[in-house]
Amino acid sequence: MRCCRSLGSLCLAACVLIFAPISGQAQDYPSRPIRLIITSPAGSLVDVLGRLVAEDLGARLGQTVVVDNRPGAMTQVGSDALNRAPADGYTLMIGTSELTMLPFLKKGYRYDPLKDFTPIALVATSWTVFAVNPAVPANTLAEFIAYAKANPGRVRYGSGGVGGSLHIAVEMLKLKTGADLVHVPYRGGSQAAADAISGQIEMVSMGLASARVAEGGKLRILAQTGPSRHPMFADVPTTGEFGLPDVRMDTWFGVIAPPNTPDPVVSQLARAIETGLQQQSFREKLFRIGCEAVWKSPADFTAFIAADGDKWSKLIPAMGISLAD
Repeated sequence: MRCCRSLGSLCLAACVLIFAPISGQAQDYPSRPIRLIITSPAGSLVDVLGRLVAEDLGARLGQTVVVDNRPGAMTQVGSDALNRAPADGYTLMIGTSELTMLPFLKKGYRYDPLKDFTPIALVATSWTVFAVNPAVPANTLAEFIAYAKANPGRVRYGSGGVGGSLHIAVEMLKLKTGADLVHVPYRGGSQAAADAISGQIEMVSMGLASARVAEGGKLRILAQTGPSRHPMFADVPTTGEFGLPDVRMDTWFGVIAPPNTPDPVVSQLARAIETGLQQQSFREKLFRIGCEAVWKSPADFTAFIAADGDKWSKLIPAMGISLAD
């Protein structure tokens, strides 16, 4: 009996030693600067949004949040850095829709967005617009689809790159309508827009903020892919209004952490992000870059990511898109 009590005491002491550092760490968190990984280059939408989040989150936590740009390999460079970081809340990342698309786009992509990361909070969403050169004989999305079908293989569209959300949005349009459009990938959305304006390509897929280049008649915006009309383009119909509710590209942005990040740290970060998103000034900053502030708790964000992955697991194979390893 004495032996059993001694063994039990040893086990209890071991548990205390194992969990005490985590508990103490959570109580003291944050006690030093936090690193926020951005998987896109400086100046990109993800970078601008990430810097807004870093500034607001740092102010609420009382610590500096340092932006660390790690672009490359379709987010994999940044994902590597996050996945290998200590699960202590001092390394975070802006996760995007690409995290749920890549497992079905790229055979060599090695991360599961739920098993290999810890969702903290959804921050914002944005969506895509379809625009054409004014010389294209189409004033609505329906007219453009009819024009594309009448000219199979001759209508070109540009996006910011193969496998990105702007590319996938048009591929969804092709899948649902049967329109034969030829993809011309660019290294950035601004280059695609410039060629659409000059007439080198007929159509371009763009983010909301980038679509401001259409002002002055440079491009004709036909539709937007969100659930409703964004106030930035209140006169532009949604794809749903054209009878295409499944042609919807809600690009999302959220904060994620390494796997097994302690629950108290996750909760503290989520509360700080929620408080920031409740401030009208912060919401307006997001609006100006073409994003809509949307907060989801860690549990709801986890469910959201799971549902998004399930959607792409069906759509992407049907599109026949595959990226090289």
